[in-house]
Amino acid sequence: MASEQLGELLGKIHAGFRRTLGKGALLADPEMLALHRRLLSINPKQLVTRPLEETRFVVVDTETTGLQAYAGDEICSISLIEMQGFELTGREFNSLIFPGRKIPSASTRIHNLTDEDVKDAPLIEEVMQEIAGFIGESVLIGHHIAFDIRFLNKILQRELLCHLKHPWLDTMLLYLVHTGRVGHYTLEEVADYARVEVLDRHTARGDAITTAEVFRRIAPVLTEYSNPVNKLIHRQYELGHF
Repeated sequence: MASEQLGELLGKIHAGFRRTLGKGALLADPEMLALHRRLLSINPKQLVTRPLEETRFVVVDTETTGLQAYAGDEICSISLIEMQGFELTGREFNSLIFPGRKIPSASTRIHNLTDEDVKDAPLIEEVMQEIAGFIGESVLIGHHIAFDIRFLNKILQRELLCHLKHPWLDTMLLYLVHTGRVGHYTLEEVADYARVEVLDRHTARGDAITTAEVFRRIAPVLTEYSNPVNKLIHRQYELGHF
């Protein structure tokens, strides 16, 4: 067996062992049970009726082993950035994640993360309590955010038997409404349009900070600061110039 294949096999065994130890945490651990109940108690309708200026946002970005959340790919890095209204508060959560499988070279070429980088990092299950606690009662923001939510929901469903109920805003959709364009646009393209400097591209924290700055530039043009969040959520599905 080639050393590369052996390394991948050992990684899977290691991850499986660590995950087996954590099974049943939902029923056995009062803190995990409390987290399960807290996630279920999120009221999306209440969150979207708050004025933008009074809303807590959390910008989400993940780097992964690949694009298929439900075909074996896993998170290998995550960043959460807090905003209050359109301002960053300085609160962040950032962590490398041990994905339990080999990071393909094609993915490494994008985000530069290698197996060596994440070998001592925690499993996503081991920091899920911190992640869910940080997200708390918030409206989520991301660039192509459905991708990140899909990966997080896979873990939450498996470990806590629930999923994120949080409302969300996608900076790519806001960009389409703002410009009247159609199609698929990268974070670099949208940042260039919004005149936001891109730093540390394809790192979870770098992309989260860039997304936050894009949101700060585009969102205030699409709706008044005092309007409720659902006004902006509805706008992201419109096409045409503002």
